[in-house]
Amino acid sequence: MEYDELLSLMQTRRTIRALKTDPIPDEAVEKILEAARWAPTGFNMQPNEFIVVKDEALRKEIKRVVDDYKNNDFYPMEATREEWQGHPWTMATHGTHDLPLAPVFIVFCGDTRRRVGLPMAARYSRQKGDSIFESSLSNAFIFAWLAAHSLGLASCPISAVKYPKLQGLVKHILNLPDYIWVYDILMIAESEMDPGGKLTRPLAEMTHQDRAKDDEFMDEETLRKQIKKLRAGNVARHGEAGQ
Repeated sequence: MEYDELLSLMQTRRTIRALKTDPIPDEAVEKILEAARWAPTGFNMQPNEFIVVKDEALRKEIKRVVDDYKNNDFYPMEATREEWQGHPWTMATHGTHDLPLAPVFIVFCGDTRRRVGLPMAARYSRQKGDSIFESSLSNAFIFAWLAAHSLGLASCPISAVKYPKLQGLVKHILNLPDYIWVYDILMIAESEMDPGGKLTRPLAEMTHQDRAKDDEFMDEETLRKQIKKLRAGNVARHGEAGQ
């Protein structure tokens, strides 16, 4: 693949929340997982475990607990948002936070027992060990996300599964042992929409050379204006496409 092809793949990837329920071929799912298998992992400990959930009852149960969590916890937390960021999301303005029932949920997990193979300095440092472990899982996740896009498929993460309540409930639904940690869930489906463009910061704004100057980074007022603008863009696409 040429660089321009790779860049185009990255530039056109989107989070799609308007998903069809049509089945996804097993071959496509296998290709996505094969791409994820080759993602780099810390010290090649390969902690990744992939759970492909196609069973409708299981998908509905995961959807139910995530929807319940978001509708009862997400909006109350949003009400505490600082006023300068603009209006918080509310159920009245954005409706319920229900997930689409995609035909395939890929649950990205990590086997925490594999941390024992890390260098001793990392093994006995919770912060460093956790960082290496989670980075390994995130690499596989983004490899899979890009692979799905390369196959013309839409995808959407269920990152809320990291919260303790959902972590416990999803692990119970899927009968996962204590040493397996659920990193994220990627829903795979055909898209029901054209996701459109994406607000991105210019490269020159986020690139720095050598030692930073005292005024190298964005001032607080400009930063707040940009955050407000980016939030407004996300709100406009809420329920359809995201980042």
